[in-house]
Amino acid sequence: MVLPNLFLAGFPKAGTTSLFSWLAAHPEVCGARPKEPGHFLPLRWGDPLPPPDYARNFAHARSERWRLDGTPGHAYGGGAVAEAIREASPDAHAILLLRDPVGRAFSYYRYRQSQGRLTGVDFGDYVERCLALPEAELGRRENQDLFGVAGGCYARWLPEWQAACGDALRVEFFDTLVADPAALLASICDWLGLDGGEIPRSQTGAENVSLLYRSRAVQWLAIAVDHGFAPLWRWAPWSKRLLSGAHRLLNAKPHPAVLDDASRRRLEEYYAPHNRALAQQLSDRELPGWLT
Repeated sequence: MVLPNLFLAGFPKAGTTSLFSWLAAHPEVCGARPKEPGHFLPLRWGDPLPPPDYARNFAHARSERWRLDGTPGHAYGGGAVAEAIREASPDAHAILLLRDPVGRAFSYYRYRQSQGRLTGVDFGDYVERCLALPEAELGRRENQDLFGVAGGCYARWLPEWQAACGDALRVEFFDTLVADPAALLASICDWLGLDGGEIPRSQTGAENVSLLYRSRAVQWLAIAVDHGFAPLWRWAPWSKRLLSGAHRLLNAKPHPAVLDDASRRRLEEYYAPHNRALAQQLSDRELPGWLT
């Protein structure tokens, strides 16, 4: 049974879709179809794992050295998910991408709106709704729309991943991905024992940009089609790219939301203690500005 041995485990809205696409373009990396199988996500909610059909997401694998799972929500499962991954695939390596949590929260809000949710809620109101949600409610599956703020408290989950994975864990920053993607890719490829020069330059564009859509009905239909035709996307990923491109061309429009100064200050104050804890956890390496 072919299982993944490389996990782009987190964090959502931190550039994982772009990094997945770049790595999957390497001839020695087989990317999952779909990108996010989500096999270990039930452990995040305290539920049992699904039936053992995980390998079907890698049925197209040949002799690639690495088989890549790109489910960024795995990060929020902490030790439960990290340990389950290591048990299923003892040689597994994991990558966590961290982004300035203020920008990540705003990106998450825009992403949820692009899915037809949070209609009529401006970002300032969204932040207050997130912060008003009791701690015990944050981890509930039905409250994921309001997990955008808490999801940037990386220090809550990082130590458990470090303990479970040790040297097989790689922590990188969205800042580097944006400023110097070639250097980031070269560094990760070196860690994986790969030649980064084998990734075509044409494959290193941005992915998964959040948009709004003119018709909510058409967007909901597109989401339903995406879920319903998952087996087709698995075997013919080009068909999903074709239909997604047509949908964006016909139904997408620019996203008008802006990150206002008041919301930024509110979030910076909220994240300050979490960022201090994270900086201490990563004190042995060079840190981006938002952690110094």
